[in-house]
Amino acid sequence: MAENKVAANVLTFLDRAAQDYANFEAERFTQNRYCELLEMGFGSPIEQLFWIAAYNIVRSEYLELNPSPIPCGKGEFEEGFGVFIRPQAQIGKYRADFLIHQNGIGPRQFLSPVVVELDGHAFHDKDKHQRSYEKARDRFFVKQGYRVLHFTGSDVVKDPYAVAFEAQSLVCGAAGAMRETYNKEDPMNLGEAE
Repeated sequence: MAENKVAANVLTFLDRAAQDYANFEAERFTQNRYCELLEMGFGSPIEQLFWIAAYNIVRSEYLELNPSPIPCGKGEFEEGFGVFIRPQAQIGKYRADFLIHQNGIGPRQFLSPVVVELDGHAFHDKDKHQRSYEKARDRFFVKQGYRVLHFTGSDVVKDPYAVAFEAQSLVCGAAGAMRETYNKEDPMNLGEAE
């Protein structure tokens, strides 16, 4: 029986094709994220940074982001399996910078949705009424079953991946669907396992 082998010139071309494909995917990624930044109604650059980092963190865990609905019979659909990240999410009379939840990754009763609030420079200049409004909003979110995380704009600018990882780990980490620790040197966990 003949042994299957891959010729040296084929391996060389495979390396080149892989790099060509990586370049193509990088360009497509940039174009898609750029369009999202324009179309999704982000309120600030820190929200844009968070979105890009959150997208990469979710995908680096091989999870589906904002999956399409799944047909469940008789022309009806149910929520797809994966992670959902909604910017400028309306919750009751309030708006959250981001709402993150999961479906099909772990039990919903243990992995309640997370509201992410990104507090920019204007946060520090708020008057008593604005601060009171934000505290009331946070209490409303908690009463509705959401966990609430606040990050400063400086946190986001310093390391968008760290902020996105922390938020995402609350949504999926307890289900074992994410790695347990964040590595600043390899935020998407692309390095080889030690």
